[in-house]
Amino acid sequence: MKTAKLLLLVMIYMTSSCTTSNPKNNQLAQQLNNLTSISVNADFTDPSSQLGNIYDFFDVSVRTETGNPKGVPAHFGRKKLVSTVRMLGGWRNQDLNGDTYLWNGEKYVYNFSAATKRIDAWLAQDWDIFQIVLDNPPWAFQRGYTFVNKADGQHYLAKDRVGVYGNGLPPNDALAWQKYMQAFIRHLVNRYGKEQVLAWRFRVGSEIDTRPQHWAGTQQQFFDHYQNTVAAVHAVLPKAKIGAHFREGSFKSQYLDYTKNKENSYAVPFVEWAKQHNVHYDFIAISYYPHITKSHELDLTHVYQYDIAPIKHHPDFNPNAGFEIHEFKFISAMLKAGFVSVSTSHASSFFAMFAKMMLENNIREVFQWGNHTNGHYSADAMTQLALHSMLGNQHFNSYTQGISNIAGNQIGGIFSQSVSQNNIDILLYNFNKENTAYLAPEVVSVAAKVSQPIGTEFSYRIGKINRFNNTLDQFYAEFPQSQQLEKNGGWRLENIHPSASANKLLNRSGQQVFANHQHKYGKQNALNWSQWQQAKVVKDENGNASILLNTAMESFGVQKLEIRFE
Repeated sequence: MKTAKLLLLVMIYMTSSCTTSNPKNNQLAQQLNNLTSISVNADFTDPSSQLGNIYDFFDVSVRTETGNPKGVPAHFGRKKLVSTVRMLGGWRNQDLNGDTYLWNGEKYVYNFSAATKRIDAWLAQDWDIFQIVLDNPPWAFQRGYTFVNKADGQHYLAKDRVGVYGNGLPPNDALAWQKYMQAFIRHLVNRYGKEQVLAWRFRVGSEIDTRPQHWAGTQQQFFDHYQNTVAAVHAVLPKAKIGAHFREGSFKSQYLDYTKNKENSYAVPFVEWAKQHNVHYDFIAISYYPHITKSHELDLTHVYQYDIAPIKHHPDFNPNAGFEIHEFKFISAMLKAGFVSVSTSHASSFFAMFAKMMLENNIREVFQWGNHTNGHYSADAMTQLALHSMLGNQHFNSYTQGISNIAGNQIGGIFSQSVSQNNIDILLYNFNKENTAYLAPEVVSVAAKVSQPIGTEFSYRIGKINRFNNTLDQFYAEFPQSQQLEKNGGWRLENIHPSASANKLLNRSGQQVFANHQHKYGKQNALNWSQWQQAKVVKDENGNASILLNTAMESFGVQKLEIRFE
């Protein structure tokens, strides 16, 4: 009965005028306050609560060798940055035009123009290079290998000669690799200038312990290869930034390599080995592909404790290095060389919760795949849009009190304030890792202690991201056939999660209907803002000057609160 009453009041409140001078609305707000059981809190008056500034951790795009520089990401007017993968060649299609090291029939030759053509293509489309990935060795580095069908501890397995992403084998000659790598860095310096190349970073390998997809050698072989590569790069540019990319700390592998051994995540062993052998790294990165169908992957406390902390907080971790996430996407399924991403508002609310973890734990980078198509931002990019205007603000610790009225709801926020203390920006989220169905809205109390005196007037507005302004959610709600399986007369394909995009979820008929109707929902590239409203700083139950606001949080919704003092 309480839930039904709450839902009715929320619906009335959301459709009514939301000015505090409206007596009817004041009465509704008081009724909502009586039903509120959860609050999100911060103290802007306590210097010890300040966590630093809101920083831009979501500004880098990751692109493979097939990436199109003309494809524009959701960059919100700032410079487009790219981490470009498989720059050296060794591609799965074995197109040697992409290889920077070739056997011409008589000798090995360098073909560095294959790399610089790609770099120039990014630069020509007004991108900046953030990072060059030194991952797949060109195919000529396999010359001389003998392949076998059964592991013998000496020769590589024939099935791993061509990996999912191309050449995943160690170079056949470590000295030749070192000379080649030095020549490549010199080529970059000669073409782009020392200062420019030093502004770029280099990464040895991609998710290297995902075997045999990215690497079919052993852990020690990679460590040796990494050390050799770093020595080569630093022989030319001693101050060049360089690091490595692994799987999460808890990763377990079932792959049996040519030595008949299994090897799990390389990250912690790498940290220990690098400390023992004084091997340099400026960053260590992992991948994070949370599945909407796996609740433990959505529990960020669990993720941090088991996947990140064992690496980042290891006693041997270089204190001058950074911990980063170089591949991220909220997905429902991982494919052989891709994934099915979550495209409904679930991705918006999850990214807000994920952003809170990033900012509170000083994780400075998360690289993203495509997040913008034909004028529409992806669901997670919508949350990034809300975060973008908070960049540079002072970030304050926040915490959630109380128990949600709806089982499983995780409600929290990111609280920030301008240096002048005149502007407060708060990002709220409502996510449920146990139940992905859209549920009733949840009334949330926002409480923030402020330095302004009691009675000080302020203006505020609320921008919303939820299923009612997500293009796919609106379409799926209007056309029930989209959630009915094709075998039952609907458009939905088998074994595809209902949060997937139309081109993954629907058959041809459904995709055509979506294409015909998408325009009427408008562009998904702006927040849905309320009118500016007026309120005052009040005395909280402890006598402190505070901002106290109630808001109805949609299921899997995000809200941006902008509070402005005159």
